[in-house]
Amino acid sequence: MTISETTASIESKTDFEDTPAGKYKYWAEELTTSLAARKPWWKKADKIVSRYLGEKKGGDDSASFDLNMFHSNVKTLGDMLYGNTPKIDVSRRYAQPNDDVGRVAAEMMERLLNLDIAENGAEIDAVFRSTLQDRLLAGLGCAKVRYEIETEQVPVMSDDGMPMMVEDNQPLMEEKLIFEDAPTDYFYWGDITWGWCRNWARMPWIAFRSYLTKDQITARFGEEVADEVKFQKQTKSTSDDQEDDSNAKSAWTRAEIWEIWCKETGKIHWIILGYDKQLEEKDDILNLSGFWPCPPFFIANATTTLYTPTPDYIMAQDLYNEVDKLQTRIAVITEAVKVVGVYNASADNLKQMFKDGSENDLIPVENWALFGENGGLAGQIEWMPIVDIVQTLRELIGVRDQTIGLLQQITGMVDVMRGSLDNQYEGVGQTEQKTKFGSVRIQALQEQFARFAGDLMQLKAEVIARHFSPETIYKRSNMAFSVDADHVEAAIELIKTPEDARLRIDIRPESVAMIDYQSLKGERTEYMNAVSTYMQSAGAIIDSDPSAKPFVLQLLQWGLAGFKGSSEIEGVIDKAIEASMEAEKKKQGQPEPDPEQIKQQGAMALQQAKTQSDLQIRQADMQADIRTSHEEHVRKMAEISANLQAKAAEIKTKLQADIMLERVQAQSNIQQTQATVEGEVQKDVVEHQLNMESENTKADNALNQIVASAQASIQQTIVAESVKPEPKPKGDA
Repeated sequence: MTISETTASIESKTDFEDTPAGKYKYWAEELTTSLAARKPWWKKADKIVSRYLGEKKGGDDSASFDLNMFHSNVKTLGDMLYGNTPKIDVSRRYAQPNDDVGRVAAEMMERLLNLDIAENGAEIDAVFRSTLQDRLLAGLGCAKVRYEIETEQVPVMSDDGMPMMVEDNQPLMEEKLIFEDAPTDYFYWGDITWGWCRNWARMPWIAFRSYLTKDQITARFGEEVADEVKFQKQTKSTSDDQEDDSNAKSAWTRAEIWEIWCKETGKIHWIILGYDKQLEEKDDILNLSGFWPCPPFFIANATTTLYTPTPDYIMAQDLYNEVDKLQTRIAVITEAVKVVGVYNASADNLKQMFKDGSENDLIPVENWALFGENGGLAGQIEWMPIVDIVQTLRELIGVRDQTIGLLQQITGMVDVMRGSLDNQYEGVGQTEQKTKFGSVRIQALQEQFARFAGDLMQLKAEVIARHFSPETIYKRSNMAFSVDADHVEAAIELIKTPEDARLRIDIRPESVAMIDYQSLKGERTEYMNAVSTYMQSAGAIIDSDPSAKPFVLQLLQWGLAGFKGSSEIEGVIDKAIEASMEAEKKKQGQPEPDPEQIKQQGAMALQQAKTQSDLQIRQADMQADIRTSHEEHVRKMAEISANLQAKAAEIKTKLQADIMLERVQAQSNIQQTQATVEGEVQKDVVEHQLNMESENTKADNALNQIVASAQASIQQTIVAESVKPEPKPKGDA
């Protein structure tokens, strides 16, 4: 189907003839304009679905490394919002204890709806899961209700068991109901469009697209239509410019039928774009109070500018893309973190170190002198700077994790992960309260989905009320053996009057998220404790005045009416009240007591019960105050303990710092003193050495002088002896 880029303007409906051709022309203009308005959203939604599935453009899986946080977040949200097929809870509006007919009608409707869920659980589960997924991905989920009936013609029987005859001796025939049902249908977000409006309250019309084969067209609208309309294979994409996988097309060719619900005229129209006449027109076939066969759309981020969805992904798409971009870079750099380098080609034996995988071995090197001159092993190999690469990788991982944290804050997923204790002094109660406050966005989405599911079940109940026969309601609710059988007829009359029933009956899913069995157990335990306390207090009243027993039971019934699922036991309490009153009459052997006396006794019993209740409330308030004071005391003590421990840690840290500083200063002083002493010693040694050298020099000089003087004296003696005349001999004289 090709959507026209330009649409005509409509000034008045009177410009179109009140004929099948004129009505087709009008609705073709409306549909073409609406489809053109939906086209931008459909294009975005198709891309978002592909993003969720991790599909790459052109099928290139190596183009990028996608972390696909979007898929993870959507799966987590989906599991939180919907756990299993909900059980429908129908109860009296305002929990009025004396409205027995309303109670029985609510129980019958609850049985009808839950029986339908039990029999068609897979279909209803698929409807809820599909609408929830459409809301989380494309931004809009939709489902509608319809009414199915199957009848046959049977002869009318007379009182004697013979068929009644009419003219030409033909039996008188009547239509007999064979089967009726109120199924729910899921509608894909690309098969829905609507008129221009700013909010749901101003919605003019809604159109639902169905795909019918030629055989179905022939059976529904005739051979003439089937021969002239266009049939084509159904594709998974709704956008004209989106790449369609030929393997994903259907084997059957089908025609696109638009079913248009117009609130202004209260009529339903069927057309096929391209076929020049309206196929069919009917008055409102369901007669629902709100006209629409579907609840308000489960829509995302709608504004009053224009009623159209904006998928949640659009609000955070930049962060999703940034995470994938960073992850792609991390993957590329991770591939580069490897031992790679270059080496001297002449040193072939270096490769042996890595290829042989030798351990504790020596590798011989030829020409060792030249090997050493070239810088040894470091001069022969140059490694890739892997340290810089690893540092870059660490920085990228840190930036990616910060981006993921920001993404989780924007999408609200950080609220889902709350709940752990931030510090050791934080109590569990504080953490639970903080978790509840932090998960407001998730709770709001849960409430929206629960409201959508409840509105859908409300429409289903209204279809049952308006179109099911009383016999079908009675049979499927299985009330034949109920203790409230005497109220069944009036309850069916109430159900068959939806305008009155909706004022007395409230329909809602009991639970759409995962069932909290612990919470359910706590609620019932709390109720049983309250009943036990009440019966202990009421026992004294009954002992003092046995005639007050019916009124005590009525007061118990009044309290029971405010609890979920109480309708199953309220009928038993009603019977107990009646039996108690009858037994009291027989015991006294008196006619029916004076109504005024009963009123006074009832007032007295109620006053006593009220007094006991007030006393219990005061006791509960006192206990609550004590618990609150105790919790406040514990919290303050925890704060004081935390402050004391923080101060002690601060003092300890300061003392350690002071001791460390003193140690450093002492070591510095010791080193300085030691250096000074060593300097003085060294100075004395040098001076002593200098003195010793000086003394030695003086001694040497003196010795030299003595030696020189002695040598001079000796020399002089030698000279003197040499110049003396030789003595003459005595004989010569």
